[in-house]
Amino acid sequence: MDFYKGYKRIEGDTEYINAMLSPEKYKDWCINEYAIIKNIETGQESEMRFDGKKFVGLVLPDSKYIKGKNAEQRCALDALNNDKITAVALLGTYGSGKSFLTTKMGLYRIQEKGTQAKILCVREAWGEGKEIGFLPGDMSDKIGMFLTPFIQQLDGGEIEFERLIKQEVLSANVLYYMKGTTYNETIMLCDEAEDLTEKQIKLVGTRVGNNSKIYFSGDYKQSLLDSTETNPLLRMCDKLKGNPLFACVYLTEDVRSETSKMFADLFD
Repeated sequence: MDFYKGYKRIEGDTEYINAMLSPEKYKDWCINEYAIIKNIETGQESEMRFDGKKFVGLVLPDSKYIKGKNAEQRCALDALNNDKITAVALLGTYGSGKSFLTTKMGLYRIQEKGTQAKILCVREAWGEGKEIGFLPGDMSDKIGMFLTPFIQQLDGGEIEFERLIKQEVLSANVLYYMKGTTYNETIMLCDEAEDLTEKQIKLVGTRVGNNSKIYFSGDYKQSLLDSTETNPLLRMCDKLKGNPLFACVYLTEDVRSETSKMFADLFD
C-alpha cells in the first residue's frame, strides 16, 4: 500500500546517495522525514532526519537506557526524543516495538530528562467509543483491565506500575471521559490507536496542553474499524506530514521472537 511511512530508504553508491540528499532534492522530502541509508560501496548504514532546511543526524537517548534494534527503531527513538516534535505516531506490524518504545521513552523523558511530569495512558475500551460501564469493578479496575500491554513494558512489571500510580506519575483514561480535559506537562500514550475514529483522534489530540506530547501507536492491519489505507490513523499521518510538530515512523520488523515472526504474516 502507498501511504506515508515517515522515511525513505536510499540504497546505492556514494554518488547516488549524495544526489538523493542534495539541496536539489529537498522539495521531495517532508519536514521530520527520515532517510534510511545503505551505501553498497562501503556497506555502511546510517539514518538522518530532514529538518526542513537540511539533513541532520539522529539525537538518541542514552543507549544504557534504551537502544534501537534496527534503523526504523532508531528513527522512532529520535522522533520520540525530540523536544520540538510534540506528536509522534509509531505504526507497524506485530511485535515491532511500538508500545515498548513509546512507554520507555515516556518514562525516559520524565525520569531521566525531567522534561515532563507524568504519563497518561489512553486507550479505547473496546474500539467503538462506548462507555466502559459494562466492565466489572470501579474506574481503576476497568482501566487496569486493558493496561496490561503497558504494564508488560515496565522493567518492574506490576510492582513498578503500582509505584508509579502512587507517586501520581502515571494515570489512565478512556476517550469517553476525556471531553473538556487538558493535560499539561504530560506524555500522553495513545495505544491501539488503529481503532480510533477521526473524531476520536481529534478529541485526544486536542487534549494536549502546555509542554505536553502525544505518542500514538497502532497497526492498521489489526484494526477492527478499518484495516485498509483509509484507516483514520494512516490518514492522520498523511494529513500531518510536513508539520514541524509531527513525525511518524512505520516499523516493519517483528523483533519479539522468531515464533512471533512466523505467525505475523500468516494468512496474508
